[in-house]
Amino acid sequence: MPNETQTSHQIDRFDLNAIYETSRLLSTSIDLEFVLNNLLLTAMSKLLVTRGVALLYEPVEGGYRVVAAKGAVGIASGQLVLLDEEQRLDTFPKREVLRGEAVPEALRKRRIRLVLPVASGDREIGLIGLGGKATGAPFERPELEFIQSLVQMSASAVHNSMMVRELQQANRDLDDKIQQLNTLFDLSQEFNATIDHNHLVKLLSFALMGQMGVRRFALVLRRTDVADAPVWDPIAHKGMAPEAFAEVPDKAYTEARELILLEETDREAWAPLAEAGLTLALPLRQQGETTGVLCLGPKLSAAAYTPEDVEFLYALGNLALVSIQNSFLVEEQIEKERLEKEVNLARDIQRRLLPDPIPTVEGIAVDAIALPSREVGGDYFDVAHLKGKRLLLAVADVTGKGVPASLLMANVQASLRVVIPMDITLEDATSQINNVMCRNTDPATFITFFAGIYHADTRKFTYVNAGHNPPMVVRADGSIERLETGGLLLGVMKNNTYTRGEVTLAPGDVLTLYSDGVTEAMSPDEEEYGEDRFEAALRAHRDMEASGILQVIREELRAFTGDTKTLSDDLTLVVAKIDAV
Repeated sequence: MPNETQTSHQIDRFDLNAIYETSRLLSTSIDLEFVLNNLLLTAMSKLLVTRGVALLYEPVEGGYRVVAAKGAVGIASGQLVLLDEEQRLDTFPKREVLRGEAVPEALRKRRIRLVLPVASGDREIGLIGLGGKATGAPFERPELEFIQSLVQMSASAVHNSMMVRELQQANRDLDDKIQQLNTLFDLSQEFNATIDHNHLVKLLSFALMGQMGVRRFALVLRRTDVADAPVWDPIAHKGMAPEAFAEVPDKAYTEARELILLEETDREAWAPLAEAGLTLALPLRQQGETTGVLCLGPKLSAAAYTPEDVEFLYALGNLALVSIQNSFLVEEQIEKERLEKEVNLARDIQRRLLPDPIPTVEGIAVDAIALPSREVGGDYFDVAHLKGKRLLLAVADVTGKGVPASLLMANVQASLRVVIPMDITLEDATSQINNVMCRNTDPATFITFFAGIYHADTRKFTYVNAGHNPPMVVRADGSIERLETGGLLLGVMKNNTYTRGEVTLAPGDVLTLYSDGVTEAMSPDEEEYGEDRFEAALRAHRDMEASGILQVIREELRAFTGDTKTLSDDLTLVVAKIDAV
């Protein structure tokens, strides 16, 4: 009997020492695999078991991840084992040993006969599963108490190792986040340092290749700065043809709100991008509207995109989007300023083409004004001194406004200055100018033209009216005579003939040449100034000097139009006054 008692105490002491030594060993390590592997080996050796498995609970995935497996259990380290809903860890009796039918089916079919839940405090950690004893004998109560105590005492070591692993992972995640923030900060400086959108696209390409390992991508931008550009334009793309993006309806881009997995979506609108090898589409939104979409192909590593990757891509995409949009705005502003400089230069050239000072001959005073509705205009007037005390007065109006009309007007002026000095009649000169205009303009463009020559010796005024507003001669007694003789507009038909008209001017008469910008000047109520008002103003002020009449008409037009900065049409007015005897 004494020997039996001594043997029993030695077994108990050995078991207690085993628990203590195992617990102490495991507590000195922070390596989770080492802790679980040694716990499993100790349990297997003490119970004479040849098959075992250690699993960690994965609450997000709803299963158990194999951390260590010994013997032919049919599962490998890293594999996820799914249990029925009623057999998950949080339904097990806390810290009780599971045997027989209580062992989950997914483990029982792999010949696991004993399952011990591993818990620390209120946190369920995982499972230790053991096969049957090598001897085939059943587990005895002391053995079950021993293994249960071993697992319970080692649970804190397992928990500590898990906490260390989670902390290490948190530190790695934090390091990755800091690295991403540093990368975004560096990229933001580079993006802000240039306005060249081609360079910005290269920066985006390098960032995606360097950070994500992506070789196929595209940034599709909603364009509003170019009139003839598509609404959605793949301004940056690599590793694929841009035609695929045109196959996606504009509505699909505009209505995109959340991350789109192109390989999984059932929306047919995005199928062309999936077929082109893209896997991800991230809508980039500004002020509640989708203004861009960043599309990505798979990583070279074949790894899936993580939530952290998506967060970084959203930040990078928005940074690139804003920078590229700003580059387009800057380029647009530069182009606008360049055009403004060119238009200002054209305006100066056009102004210098007008006579300054206005020439005159004995017995007549002339004043004139030309106001374009834009920076440059399609109205033209000319006053030129000719041999034999003669004075040329001309006015013209081309269809249209702005730069095209001003270029055509320069052509008219050049033609007039070439043919007038020739020894030909005024009507022949007009015919020659008409032929030049027919050669240089399309059929939809035409010019109204009036030219006349004042003869100082006889006070006769000969003229040709090619479809222009008939100039008015306001006689000293207030009567008005219109100068209508001539022919068709310039540029309508080649080899057209014109008829010359003639009128004799008397002292005190006022000759007025004008474009339709005078009579068609609009009030704020969209009422035209009209010929009646114009005639009445000329009659009322016919006793004034030419410059005075011009000034009065200009002020009256300004008052009528409400002093608008932009005229509804180019405006030209030439006033000639015959000196009183």
